[in-house]
Amino acid sequence: MKPITRGAGINASERYLAKLADATFLDLWSYPNTFGDRTVNGRKTGKELCDLLVVCGDDVLVFSDKAINWPGGEDVHLAWSRWYRSAVESSVKQIRGAERWIRHHPNRIFIDSKCEIPLPIQLPPADRMRVHGIAVAVGAHDACSEYVGDPDGSLLVRSCLQGSAHVTPAHADYAPFAIGDVDPTGPFVHVFDETALDLVMAEMDTVTDFVWYLNARQVAIRDRIVALAAGEAEMLAAYLETEDAEGRHSFPSAASFGGQLTDGLFINGGEYTRYLMSRACEAKTSANRVSYGWDRLIQTFTRNVLGGTSVAIFGEVPEVALAERGLRMMALEDRTRRRALSEAFFGAIDEAVRANQDRFARVILPIGPSPDPLCGHVFLIFPFRGVAAEKGYDAYRRLRSTFLHAYCLVALYENRGLSRMLGIALDGPMSLSGRQGGSEDLMLFEVTEWTADLENDAVRMKADLEILVADRLRAGRATTYEYPPSPEDTETVGNRRDRRATRSKMRRGR
Repeated sequence: MKPITRGAGINASERYLAKLADATFLDLWSYPNTFGDRTVNGRKTGKELCDLLVVCGDDVLVFSDKAINWPGGEDVHLAWSRWYRSAVESSVKQIRGAERWIRHHPNRIFIDSKCEIPLPIQLPPADRMRVHGIAVAVGAHDACSEYVGDPDGSLLVRSCLQGSAHVTPAHADYAPFAIGDVDPTGPFVHVFDETALDLVMAEMDTVTDFVWYLNARQVAIRDRIVALAAGEAEMLAAYLETEDAEGRHSFPSAASFGGQLTDGLFINGGEYTRYLMSRACEAKTSANRVSYGWDRLIQTFTRNVLGGTSVAIFGEVPEVALAERGLRMMALEDRTRRRALSEAFFGAIDEAVRANQDRFARVILPIGPSPDPLCGHVFLIFPFRGVAAEKGYDAYRRLRSTFLHAYCLVALYENRGLSRMLGIALDGPMSLSGRQGGSEDLMLFEVTEWTADLENDAVRMKADLEILVADRLRAGRATTYEYPPSPEDTETVGNRRDRRATRSKMRRGR
């Protein structure tokens, strides 16, 4: 497997965007400064597609970053028009061009300007591809803060603004520093300034959480569910305080106001600050700390893929596309599920240490709303010691991979409603293995059809290797409450009562 050299952004703004993306979407799926190959005067050259391209599963995120100095001058309307055209309209144009290229030339996308290194992540099929345009417009913060009298300085959200109305003072809905639907004739383009982008990517800090927010935000603006918000922070507050029938975040609807929301939601400043001070937010933040162990585990594997150092499994070094598929399953988990999976994974390590066993396995069936409800997990703690260590570390790695394969097969055999098992195996801490450092294996094992031979293999491995023996199994339970119930409010899971009360206060004005 060859190393993958990613771009880092050309200017300071792009480098900062790349850094944010690595933290939120993780490095294997984020590629600053991607290019499409063109032929000019008989020579192949690269034309930049976008400032950042993120590909994870069926979602493709196209970022265009424009850092434009505020024009200044006494006429705020003229300055706003000039800045908007340079920072927003030019980004929309770049996003539209990038989307066309991605859809029509998916095999001609490169991560270097010479167009010699193809995008290492396979794009989803055209019929499943969901492209999200994000314009990052930097440079108006101080002017906006002074104009609206708010140190936050984030652009306002005004859904009735469409297209050219953003820069037409005579238009009834016009207001400087307000953004609505910037290009209603095409797929929705989200516009974030630097303050908004920092906030959204910090709060929605997995690709799944971020995409869910974009989807809900698009509907809220295009369908004019939110008429006016004092900034992106207040949009986030409305989203985080509301759940749909399936328990996912959404924006309030007319039904949630008893059918009385006829002119859209008006959200004044201060709602996000109030949310941050709530018991629910405090409990969520505390509970989420363990979830970042899942991020670190993903990054352990992605560093090997990007560095070209992934080791062979069963004598075969995986290609990037194969390794990425298993890692993608991990990356598509939202923050709350990462919390549950981290608790199960690190709990397995702790249990293995307490039991002081030569191997310890934990099988996790799908928890709550899952990106793949047909995929379970196997965590195998297999220390390098005893019989397993007799023939050296390479032989131990092969043995550990054999056991991981067997556990995945038997777990699927005993849970026929599933099709895949994502297996992770490791040495365990020094107290188990007796050595510093260690290694990890990742395996996505799939069964599309149970044949007699495969069933026989599962039965034989279960017996010969003593895998998932009934009298040694212990039942466990993992929860995925985003907002853990507090001792003061045990009757309302996730403090939904508080959030309903807050939502009823959000509507302002008309």
